[in-house]
Amino acid sequence: MKKFNDWFLALSAVAALACALPALVRLITAKPERTPFTLYSCTVHDFTSLYQDDGRDYSFVDRAGNVHGDEAQPLFYASILASKGALPDTLEGRAVTLEEIERNNLILSTDPRDVNKTVPPVYPLMESVPERLELQDPEEAVVSRKEALYIYHMGDRALDAEKTEQLNDGLREQGFVFPARLVDGNPTDRKDHDEGYLLTDARNRLFHFKQENGQIQVEHFPAADDLNVKFMKITEFENRATLGMLVTGEGRMAFLRPDGTVTVTEVSFDPEKEDLLIVGDLFYYTVKTATAAGEHFWALRSSDFSLVDSMDRPYERHWTLPSLRFTSPVDSYVKPRLTGFQE
Repeated sequence: MKKFNDWFLALSAVAALACALPALVRLITAKPERTPFTLYSCTVHDFTSLYQDDGRDYSFVDRAGNVHGDEAQPLFYASILASKGALPDTLEGRAVTLEEIERNNLILSTDPRDVNKTVPPVYPLMESVPERLELQDPEEAVVSRKEALYIYHMGDRALDAEKTEQLNDGLREQGFVFPARLVDGNPTDRKDHDEGYLLTDARNRLFHFKQENGQIQVEHFPAADDLNVKFMKITEFENRATLGMLVTGEGRMAFLRPDGTVTVTEVSFDPEKEDLLIVGDLFYYTVKTATAAGEHFWALRSSDFSLVDSMDRPYERHWTLPSLRFTSPVDSYVKPRLTGFQE
């Protein structure tokens, strides 16, 4: 018994050192990765990065090293420029207004830790056409089960048989095959409008449902049937130019428009391993994906999502001791993980 205890203590000490020693080395030697905020410019027509000059003023620097002021990003800083009377009335050869600019400014982001987690298949259901014109907190929820979707009143957990029938009959009439695979929505009143939920069926076909005036509306998007969608994010941007952002089975980003058409872009993206930030404006979408190795940028034309430019920004490589870790930057699970020499 004593021998077993000695072995157990020895193994415990080795495991503790495997965790603690590399972590201590990282703490002492690690240098923070700080990269400048970068957007594609509709005036410079290049990627411009925000830097601070001598600890005082900020400026944008393009890839050639040219320094620019706020005029390099007139759409992102439209309100500031308008307050100074410096907002151009014409950009990209067309007249623009502050209202139009603000309506088309958008941001979308995702994080692997949010993607790589298990969540209950319960989805609050909002009313997309509220009586008071402003979105209200949801009072019902959709529960996904193997054979169907069910709608319950959250107050008393009572099944709404009529809406449940509307939803399932509508999906089946459109060819939906249960169970639902992916479901995504944004059930909050802190947005311009509500578009309900995007979902894929057992055959990876894309569908959409929402509640309008107490009735469940369902539609199928045949244009996405062959994309083998593995990730999606409902957008609900104020300009309503898109209904969702998709990732195909081949790892390509695509955009779904409200009319059901889908445009597959040149952007490659793995939602389970990469951070994503999209900053869009009237003319261009700047798409940034990031991993432990670096950042990748794409500039897409807002009108048709065609590729305009791209850029890579690799991080400095750090050599570390092999270590045993129990957490990861790409998920929320606690489990043993062996890391290599390089991060």
